[in-house]
Amino acid sequence: MTPRKDRYTAIGAVLVAGLLAGAAVMVILAVRGPSGGADYEVVIQPGTAALAESGFDVDFFPEGFTMRVGQTLVIRNRDNQVATMGPFVVAPGETLTKQFTEPGTVEGYCSFTGGARAFFTVLPA
Repeated sequence: MTPRKDRYTAIGAVLVAGLLAGAAVMVILAVRGPSGGADYEVVIQPGTAALAESGFDVDFFPEGFTMRVGQTLVIRNRDNQVATMGPFVVAPGETLTKQFTEPGTVEGYCSFTGGARAFFTVLPA
């Protein structure tokens, strides 16, 4: 390989890494701003499943995450792959809205964490 081609390959790798990192940040930021009556909103941006498959951490529920009875969780899947988050399965382009009516632990498989279990706690109102 010529030095010039090596340089372009390196520049391309940096650009791809930057784009992936930017997409990962976009995924994280999309989780923070609830709207439309949601107490907690997760927006799964296009490319999220691909980012997870390539090793990026796209965990949507922070450690120790809790909700309360009466609060509402909204999961919007804008990606082109099915998203499984705990017991919730959201098809591409679909939105799931869940209002919690009982305290307890919500757990299940997470398609973004390599098969790890996802869980959070619902506390009394």
